[in-house]
Amino acid sequence: MRINRFLLPLLYLCATLAPIFIVYSETPVASLHGKFVDAESRHPIAGLLVRVASEKRDSLYPDRDFAHETETDAAGIFSLSTPNDAGTYYSFALMALHPRYQARLLRFDMSPGKNRYDLGEIAMNQFLTLQGSVVVSAGSAMPARHLEGLVVRLKMHAKSADFFRAAAQTELTTETDNQGDFVFTELYPIEYTLTISENNVIIGYIESVHPRNSARFTVPLPQLETLHGTVVDVQGIPVPEAQLYAMRHRETPHGHGALLAVAQTDASGEFQMHVLETEPSLLSVEVGKKGYFTTVYENIDIGAEPLLVRLEKGVAITGRVILPLNIPADGHYAIKIFPADAPLQSAMHPMALQKPLLTKRFPVTEPTFTIAGVFEEKYAVYVVGDGIAAANIEVDAAVTAKELLIVADERAKTLAGYVYWADTGAPMRNAVITRSWYPWELEPYDMSMTLERFETETDAQGHFVFENITEGRYQLRIRAVNTVFNETTGSYQRSLIQKLVAIPACGDAYHIYVGRRDGTPYRDTE
Repeated sequence: MRINRFLLPLLYLCATLAPIFIVYSETPVASLHGKFVDAESRHPIAGLLVRVASEKRDSLYPDRDFAHETETDAAGIFSLSTPNDAGTYYSFALMALHPRYQARLLRFDMSPGKNRYDLGEIAMNQFLTLQGSVVVSAGSAMPARHLEGLVVRLKMHAKSADFFRAAAQTELTTETDNQGDFVFTELYPIEYTLTISENNVIIGYIESVHPRNSARFTVPLPQLETLHGTVVDVQGIPVPEAQLYAMRHRETPHGHGALLAVAQTDASGEFQMHVLETEPSLLSVEVGKKGYFTTVYENIDIGAEPLLVRLEKGVAITGRVILPLNIPADGHYAIKIFPADAPLQSAMHPMALQKPLLTKRFPVTEPTFTIAGVFEEKYAVYVVGDGIAAANIEVDAAVTAKELLIVADERAKTLAGYVYWADTGAPMRNAVITRSWYPWELEPYDMSMTLERFETETDAQGHFVFENITEGRYQLRIRAVNTVFNETTGSYQRSLIQKLVAIPACGDAYHIYVGRRDGTPYRDTE
C-alpha cells in the first residue's frame, strides 16, 4: 500500500503527539496503617469506622473533610490513603467511631516525600454510664409511688470542647422505673447538668454530675415551695392571662440553669406556682404579656411576702417606607428600633454589641408597618434589608401620633478587594477576612457565635467580597497562615499573620498587601 507523501508529515505529527493523550497525573497520596485496641483489655476492636481528612497548609481553620474512610478488620487493623501533596497539605486528622467506644480525633504532622505512616496501636476508651436513684427527702410531700415515670435530663456543660460537641449528644433524656432508678449510657468523661421533672415542673436539680462506670448516686427530691402573688399595670389594675416563668440560674460558668415552673394569672391577676427550693440569689421570675413590656425580677425569696409585679403597657409606632426600585417582589425589609442615644458606630468586638431593642420584618409589597410594645420614649428607627442601604429617622413615641415616612431608596453597595503577599506580590488565598458591622445589621438574639456572616475567605486570586453594605467606614481584620517546613523537627511550623485596615465602602476594589514579618506563633486547636 502506497501512502500519499503529503500525508506523511501529518501521520508523523500524530505519532509524536499521541503520548500526550494517555499521560495523566495523580495527586500524591499517603498510606496510613494502624491498629485500634481496647484501652483496658488491649483486645483488638473490629468494625471500627476510621475516617481521614488532609488539612490544608494555608487554611486558618482546620479543613476537615473526611472524604476517605474504612473499617478495621477482625484484628483491629486498618489501612487507607489520604492526599499528601506537600505544597497543599501539612497534616492529617483521623476520626475513629464505634458504637461501644468514645469517638476519638487524632492529628498527625505530614513530612514532604513521606508516603507511608505507621501509626501503631491506638487505644479506645469505652463509653461511660451514669446510674442513679431518685429518693424522697425527709419531710417531702411526694409519696414513693410517684417515683416511676419521672423525666431525667442530662445537658452537657458548655465548655470549650468542639470535639465533644461534634461527637456527643448535648442533651439526653430517660425516665425512672418503679423504684426511681435511672441509667444513661454512651456518655463521655465530661460534666453534665441533671434535672428531674414531673408534669413539666422541675422537682430535682444537680448542676454538675460526672459519669462513672459503676458508681451509683442518689438524687433527693426536696420539698417544693409555693410562690404566689399578683400582676397589675401601672395604675394598679389586675392583669389577667400574664405568663410567669420561674428560672433557676447556673452556679458555675459552664453549668446550666433551668426553667423550674410556668404559671398564668387568673381573672384577678393572681398566680401561684410550685417551685423547687432555691437560694434567692439563683432564682428569678420573668413576667410578660402581649402588649406589655416583659419584666424580670431577680433574687426572689420564695418564703417572703407575696410578689407584686407591675407591667407597663406599650405604645405603637406606625409608618410607611419608600424602598429602592427593582427590589424583588418576594423580598423583605426589617424595621429595627434603637434607643435614640445609642452609639451606632461600627464595631468588631463581639462583647460590644449594641443590638436593636426590637426587630420586625415586612414584605416589600407592604410599605406600611406597625411596631407595637415600645415605651413612650425617643428612638432611632431603622429600615434595612437585602439590597437596601440602611436609612433611619428619630421618633418620640410619647408625642408621635401621625404616620412616619422613612425614605430608604438607596441601594446597598459591595465592599470588595484583593489581598496579596507584600514580599512576593502573590495572591493570598484562603485568608480569612472579618469586617466590622453596624448595630442595624444585628438581631436581638445575636451573640459572638452568630457573627460568622461578617466573615469570608479569599479565593485563589486573593479576592474577597461583602454584599449588602451600607455606605460607611469599615474595619477589616485580615488573618492568614504562613507555613514553613522545619528540617530539624521534620514538621511544619505555622505562623499567624494579621493586619487591620480601615476603608470606606465606595464600590471600588481595594488592593491590600500583607507582610510576613508580623507573624506570631500559632498552633491549631483540635
